Amino acid sequence: METVNPTVSVVITCYSEGELLFEAVSSVQKQTVQPLEIILVNDASTDPKTIEVCRHLEADSQIRLVWRKQNGGPSVARDDGFRAASGDIFIPLDADDVLPVNAIELISQAFQTHPDAGFVYGKYCRQSAPEDHTIVEPGDISLKRMLSSRRLSPSSQWSLIGTTPLRRSLWEAIGGYDPAFGREDLHDVEFWIRAISAPGFRYYYIPEVIYIWRKYLGSNSRQVTPLSWYRIAKKYFDIYRQNGLEYRAYELLLLGSKWLNHPDETRKYRKELLHCIGKRQFRLPTLMVLLIPAFLLRFLGRYAARRR
Repeated sequence: METVNPTVSVVITCYSEGELLFEAVSSVQKQTVQPLEIILVNDASTDPKTIEVCRHLEADSQIRLVWRKQNGGPSVARDDGFRAASGDIFIPLDADDVLPVNAIELISQAFQTHPDAGFVYGKYCRQSAPEDHTIVEPGDISLKRMLSSRRLSPSSQWSLIGTTPLRRSLWEAIGGYDPAFGREDLHDVEFWIRAISAPGFRYYYIPEVIYIWRKYLGSNSRQVTPLSWYRIAKKYFDIYRQNGLEYRAYELLLLGSKWLNHPDETRKYRKELLHCIGKRQFRLPTLMVLLIPAFLLRFLGRYAARRR
């Protein structure tokens, strides 16, 4: 017999996912341990099928619908879902993704075992195509590692997914999501930088798959450009510096200024980056950032976005 965890709220945000919502909700209702509730946030969708599905699901007593009057993007919608939730533990779920059948059980056990946990994280299955089932091991999620670049690429090593389960107290302590970071921005990265840095909270690892990310169905990853990381580096320059990654922040600021075609900023950040190199604070991607022309950067960025 299924049990109910009265402290867990699953929060699903939707906009234009249509019938995929049925699959997301079904994956929650088939859990070995049921949540207290499912909060479904309709972010002022204009998609007829999504609205129809939401109205159908609203008849389910386990589901509470939050109808936003104005589209605010994923971060604003998720905050509204968290405010509406009654549980002490939030499990975010994107409307085009699903949970493994024992996800809530594993997450609940982890929080019970670690009462000081602000959040827990685990492996996840990334599907780049329907037949693809790649298991991702996030590894070290310290900011020092995740904000650094890959060995042979200027891309960051961020590996914590935005739908990571967390306590209400952590969300309240850091003030929720920043509404200034919208759909085109790394709103999840921005939130989790603050969550990982929050004093008084710890995080723990679950060595099993607790999420299925159906990447091939989503579109947000296609919108990430050098401007997205530029905004992160601008807001969190001090955190980069505290983690010995000042040169990395300047890499991202230089890439963003080239992307924006801002010559004055480009000269400023090139000078700062050269100063870091003079202090032997650099990696191979640093040289790539310095040498790549602005026009080529924009071409490669758009090409990569089409292939994601």
